[in-house]
Amino acid sequence: MPNSSEIRKTHNILIVDDVLENVELLKYLLTTEGFTAYTAFSAEEARLVLMNTPIDTLLLDVNMPVQDGFSFCRELRTMEKFKLLPILFITSIDRDIGFEEAMKNGGDDFINKPFNKRELVAKIHSVIRIKDLQDELLREKAKYEKELQTARKVQDQLIPEKSFIWNGIKAQTLFHPFLQIGGDFVDCWIDSKKLHIVIADCSGHGPSAALIGAMFKMQLFNLSPVLDLKERVNHLRQNMEIVLPEDYSITFCYAILDQELNLTYINGGHPAPLLYVDGKTVSLEGMSPMIMGINLNPQDEVQKIALKSGDKLFMYTDGASEARNDSFHFLSEEGMKTIFHESVNGGGDILESVQSKILQFCGKQIPNDDMAMVCIQI
Repeated sequence: MPNSSEIRKTHNILIVDDVLENVELLKYLLTTEGFTAYTAFSAEEARLVLMNTPIDTLLLDVNMPVQDGFSFCRELRTMEKFKLLPILFITSIDRDIGFEEAMKNGGDDFINKPFNKRELVAKIHSVIRIKDLQDELLREKAKYEKELQTARKVQDQLIPEKSFIWNGIKAQTLFHPFLQIGGDFVDCWIDSKKLHIVIADCSGHGPSAALIGAMFKMQLFNLSPVLDLKERVNHLRQNMEIVLPEDYSITFCYAILDQELNLTYINGGHPAPLLYVDGKTVSLEGMSPMIMGINLNPQDEVQKIALKSGDKLFMYTDGASEARNDSFHFLSEEGMKTIFHESVNGGGDILESVQSKILQFCGKQIPNDDMAMVCIQI
């Protein structure tokens, strides 16, 4: 299907001047050059044309009654629709002064009267060529954003936020991508009377990272239920190393909780899990290598810890700990420990409180990385 620029082959030029002879002359010259010329004799008339007709270039006189050209140009530049509209001033004002004022008030160029036809046409072609490229970029941007929205809907199905109770234990996840889609992964589920908890972070952002995250989930849920934790992580490594590009990596933490509240976990280069126990928050020890696009024959360390009623386990991706505030200071893993501890003591929804406190720390700074979290309340 042809795009809008292919359908409308000629370019529309709006001439704004309060002198009829000037308008008619410009209209004749532009029409003979293949342009479609629209006319207006005041800023008010020009405003109506611009709101109802796609205009590619505006030829604007400066000295007009009621509202002069400079003022009208400034007004247009405050409107999102016309911020990139090429505006050429055509006036008898002294060239040096006129050019400076044109640029100062938002114009793209200045043509002095009496104008040279070749110069006028050449400058119009020049600004239109730039506008056509800008329009194409905006169309591609809109198309890309639409595709991202569709991909986000798919990712929401692949990584749904969860909240459920198992054997009196509350499991809850949160996923917040930096873009429409992201490379973080978080999930928890019941398998063979055990609670599985996985959080992972693929390097990068956007569609490529999200695709790797989807592949990670596919490999994760294709694992045999008879495998123990170390075997499961080993299979994950082997399968992901085959498809993972060399410049990508995945950090992860995989934990399994049994009915006797025994927790086993492997932390592959991920921020340390946090455990709230007996009124204190501690970081859980143990670190294994992350998953990379090359086989380094890593040795995974399985960690074991016995939990009890009242304990709370928390995992997160580094998009949270690397959030920055208005002073460009990182929240840090120590900051995350403080936020989690305060959120537990504050009561209410722990993950909502953690997310709210992270955003409060950021202030006006928008987090620039994906964030995923999981909380297990014993």
